[in-house]
Amino acid sequence: MNNNEQPSSMSEQLLRPLDDLQTLAHTLFASLAPPQTKPPLPPSPAAFVDCNERLARAVSVAYAHQVKQRQIDALMAEILALDAQWREVCFTLEDDKRALEGILREGDQRLTAIEQAHKGAIPYPELLAYAQHLSTFSSAPPNFDEPPPPAPGGPPPKPVQVFNPPFPNEVKMRLGRLGLEGSLGPLGETHSVGRPPDARTPAQDAGRPGPGGNPYRQDLRHTERTQISLDFLDDLDLNPDL
Repeated sequence: MNNNEQPSSMSEQLLRPLDDLQTLAHTLFASLAPPQTKPPLPPSPAAFVDCNERLARAVSVAYAHQVKQRQIDALMAEILALDAQWREVCFTLEDDKRALEGILREGDQRLTAIEQAHKGAIPYPELLAYAQHLSTFSSAPPNFDEPPPPAPGGPPPKPVQVFNPPFPNEVKMRLGRLGLEGSLGPLGETHSVGRPPDARTPAQDAGRPGPGGNPYRQDLRHTERTQISLDFLDDLDLNPDL
């Protein structure tokens, strides 16, 4: 047995003393057996002591290796946990990057729109000139006397002037389309949807066919068509300058 050679692995360090111990034990038992032939010489006690020391050293080294292996396993588990956290952080950064790219694109679009609006802005002198041009058609003259506003719940007053001005007076602006309806009745009065009963004039009732009348008469159709045309013209803005 050459004890000067250093084993290459931990398994070899553990198995070599065991093999030497097994060889020594077989030699000892063979020397103690009944002599059939010439028995071998028994091994010396120093050989057993040396083999035991080498085995103890190998066991100590194996224990140290086990402790280091546990530390390596703990470090590997920690590294795997850190790797999982790092991957999660990478995914979060990727999502945030996409969100920031969308915000940047939206900001670029808004900046482009602001630049276009700034380039296409109308100068203030032009706006003031256009407002002065509109004021001659959409407002009353300074010396024009407006009629008093209608009383709450009362009939709308008639215009004082005998001409139709090119601007809407306060009475027309207050009435609007509701001016075509009649005045409201007392509280609790009910009628059908549409014009109330007091809004129809006798002239309008005279132009409508009675029960059993012919609704296709040319004179009645001409009256209704004229009334519709006048209502349509009231809603049009016939000012050519606007």
